[in-house]
Amino acid sequence: MEKTLYNNYPWGMVIIVNVLMLLVYVAGAYILFLLSWITGVLYLAYLVFLELNLYREGCVYCCYYGKRCAFGKGAIASVFFKKGDPKKFGEREMSWKGMVPQLLVVLVPVVVGIVLLVTAGWNIWILIAVIYSVLSWFVINPIVYGKIACPHCKQGSICCPAMKFFAKKGK
Repeated sequence: MEKTLYNNYPWGMVIIVNVLMLLVYVAGAYILFLLSWITGVLYLAYLVFLELNLYREGCVYCCYYGKRCAFGKGAIASVFFKKGDPKKFGEREMSWKGMVPQLLVVLVPVVVGIVLLVTAGWNIWILIAVIYSVLSWFVINPIVYGKIACPHCKQGSICCPAMKFFAKKGK
């Protein structure tokens, strides 16, 4: 059965994907604000930095620039950044080292949440935030990327460093 490649992802998909991803950010911010307002603000600043970097280093070169990708970022990127050379999208290389900044979005709050649960005592909301963050790695991301985003991605059919990286690792 052939999958549909979207020129613009349906709004429903974009909303679902963004809600699932925003909940990861909310869970992390909740935990880090519990630690201190400084760590919470630093976490939010880090998220903004990562988002802006993604727009500058990825979205401006993607075929979804000015359109709705599964995350809606192509449309957002076109508002703030000038379109780049699409050839550069495929020239990028992905590595585990390059993924560390994204992994820290979840890893830091999970570690801090576990430490808070052990040292500050039982808190159901911290536990839920930690569990959701861990589930985002092992359940939500495989669904988002494996079922919703990547199978319908036109850029992936052209050239995608992430698809090359994970296909290589999967062999």
